[in-house]
Amino acid sequence: MFALFLLVAGTHFAALLSPGPDFFLLLRAALTRGLRHADGCAAGIALANLASMLLVLLALSFLPADGSWLWRALQLLGGAYFLWLGGQALMAHRRLQLPEGGEAGHEGCWRQGLLEGLAASSLNPKLPIFYAGLFGVLRNSAMPAWGLGLSMLWMTLVVLGWDMGLVRLLGHSRWRLWLQRRVALLDRGCGALLAALGAWLVGSAF
Repeated sequence: MFALFLLVAGTHFAALLSPGPDFFLLLRAALTRGLRHADGCAAGIALANLASMLLVLLALSFLPADGSWLWRALQLLGGAYFLWLGGQALMAHRRLQLPEGGEAGHEGCWRQGLLEGLAASSLNPKLPIFYAGLFGVLRNSAMPAWGLGLSMLWMTLVVLGWDMGLVRLLGHSRWRLWLQRRVALLDRGCGALLAALGAWLVGSAF
């Protein structure tokens, strides 16, 4: 069970490493409104992730017992979605163009950033689908309720800590250059973990 949690946690963190919409929202907030505003965005994104996880766990609790056709169908759909995400990341050939940092404005505030991050992530339809796959894996392994709760807390704190650290790292040209050079490697690592998790889900449905 612990090994499976590590796989799920590693996949979740790899998805954070691969730059997506939240990454560019944080970058724009840090460059144009300052760190306080960006920290608010990070907190909003973390809250949106937590809300998605709670909704997913609530929905999963209403599903019939393991082995039912509905549960197997959900596993197949989740596995196929993870395989698709993994394939997209493995075949990606993108260049990450980051704007040069300038003088940030002084109008940003933490609360405004919080609402901005919460709204942006809450409207992302891929978020609940992603967590449905992750928690589907954990439920399939018969993880107890306290384990699911700890997993949810862990992933929320990882999102918050990573996003707040990210905006500070990107303030240094050295780290910005490092990320630009290694975005392909990050995509490959994320793709491999997502594909592995997707294959496990599909296989466990039979």
